[in-house]
Amino acid sequence: MDLTASEVQNLLTSYMTNTMASVITADLLKKAENPGVKKMLKFGLKIANEEVKGAESFLKSDNRALPEAFTEEDILLRDSKYYSDQFVIILKYSLGQAALNLYSLSLSTSINAKIRTFYKKLLSDTAELVDQCIELFIGNGMHQPIIHIPRTKVIEKIHNQDFFGKIFGKNRPLSTPEVQQLTTNYYSTEVLRELFRSFGQTKTLEIREHFERGVKLCSKQLESIQNMLEKEDLPQFPTWESEIQTDEAPFSERLALFKSSLIVGAMGGRYGVSASATLRKDIGTMFLKMMGETLLYAEDTGNLLIKHKYLDEPPMVK
Repeated sequence: MDLTASEVQNLLTSYMTNTMASVITADLLKKAENPGVKKMLKFGLKIANEEVKGAESFLKSDNRALPEAFTEEDILLRDSKYYSDQFVIILKYSLGQAALNLYSLSLSTSINAKIRTFYKKLLSDTAELVDQCIELFIGNGMHQPIIHIPRTKVIEKIHNQDFFGKIFGKNRPLSTPEVQQLTTNYYSTEVLRELFRSFGQTKTLEIREHFERGVKLCSKQLESIQNMLEKEDLPQFPTWESEIQTDEAPFSERLALFKSSLIVGAMGGRYGVSASATLRKDIGTMFLKMMGETLLYAEDTGNLLIKHKYLDEPPMVK
């Protein structure tokens, strides 16, 4: 059976993202110190290698050309540690969450039974990887602060439209959907900010300024989220700039830009989902604004990939 357009795209994405993941994870594994982090990275490397091998096999069987893979040459700091073990936990947790969404989509848009089995296995293994990250998160005390919600004995109906609030002025207290979206987006955006901070050590001025702009964009969005939480006297959330242990670019510009394009694109989509998942108008409006800012940045990232001849053209219908 010939591969469908969706299957081809899913497999190309798997191939590209995991040639990248495998070389980064292998390098992080060499430099990890915490036994639990080493175990998690070893499992993550196994998943990445199996995904590359499987995607490559499916694509070659369908006589498809493979895009340019990432290799060890894309790791610039091979002899020094650039991310702390704590940041590696946070990074792998965040990327694992995004991968679960991607594999679920890949599974549901595939017709070929073998490809569906392939993505079901990846879903299961990645869920285990995320679980290991959560255990490390808790074991290292990185899950603090925790926000608890008062218990209610009776669920009441919403009585009027004031519950949805207004864009300006006083609003009701935060509800659980809003706390969830604010905290989840805070952590994901903070991870991206620190990645940008490390990518920004690159030598090309135009690309360095692009990553510096990314740091500023994330900082502004983090401040907006934290302000929403502070209005409810909820705790300050941590930042992880101290977990970046280098003042040199750890990766090639091609890898850094490609990685950024993937994460920023996912972040723009996440903000859109968050806007629809919250019930207060001011918070939904904030997320929509963030989505617009993020998608503009994603477009500029794509333009840089094209300008510097780093982006492979996807298969076309004609």
